[in-house]
Amino acid sequence: LVGTHLIPHAMEHGFTAVTSGTAVGLMGSMNIVGTLASGWLSDRYDNRKLLAAYYGFRALSLMALPFIYEGQWLYAFAVLYGLDWIATVPPTANLTAQIFGRASLGQLYGWIFFSHMCGAALAAFAGGFAHNVLGNYHLMFISAAVMGFIAVSLALRISPARRNELVPAVAPA
Repeated sequence: LVGTHLIPHAMEHGFTAVTSGTAVGLMGSMNIVGTLASGWLSDRYDNRKLLAAYYGFRALSLMALPFIYEGQWLYAFAVLYGLDWIATVPPTANLTAQIFGRASLGQLYGWIFFSHMCGAALAAFAGGFAHNVLGNYHLMFISAAVMGFIAVSLALRISPARRNELVPAVAPA
């Protein structure tokens, strides 16, 4: 949704193409920092809480996006959203391995990624459709924020895997 519609949304709010594109570049740069930091954090802290924090910050930033009309706030959005854009991947991979075991991690994560991409495609389409019907992206960004807050609740409801209950990576011979 954001990757597809941020530039036209920002331009509708009076930002130039250069300012809008710079925000996307800043978001991408912060994505590198956020994803690397998330990998480090996910090896040391509760992945459920990390996911909840990432989804919460993402939801808050999306909630603010329709109301941003000044450059410094667009760049602040880009920094915050960029930091957690792909940051959910390391804790999601860790939780998948902890809950289901490492033996099937590739297959399971393939399905997770496939499902995510289907949702991303639907969100990009829905954003364009909503814009054509309503004349702006506000409903889509607010809807995505609401889904982010729901994701916070769901992430916190994931049962912690106890070490003795983890599925072994390879079955004993």
